[in-house]
Amino acid sequence: MAELIVDDRDLVVHLTPGEKMWSFHGDIRVRLSAIDSVAPDPKPWLGLRGWRMAGISLTGRAVLGTRRHGTGYDFCILHRDRPAVRVDLASGRFSRLVISVPEGGDPATEATRIAAAAGITPSAPAS
Repeated sequence: MAELIVDDRDLVVHLTPGEKMWSFHGDIRVRLSAIDSVAPDPKPWLGLRGWRMAGISLTGRAVLGTRRHGTGYDFCILHRDRPAVRVDLASGRFSRLVISVPEGGDPATEATRIAAAAGITPSAPAS
């Protein structure tokens, strides 16, 4: 399962080999200073934007890869009915990252950790 790692001044989305293969993408690294907001997302499937560009999309099972929408690109790693962390970005290739938390993980705790590293206040859970 993908991991969100704070590494010095960057947020790294570390993908498993299978996620790399099916999303057609490698690990993603963004500057913490580029993060606009971070929020837990208990129902990430409802907030998906745009259409699949690269990767796979199996409704209700998995969304892995890049999605294109009217204002840019999102990168998603969603597994089944797991909650996720939504990271909105001010600059870079992607405008949003939506990453499922591992089983037993808490999206609110992850969002708080990332927001603290970025020096911002975590946003309310996505609705």
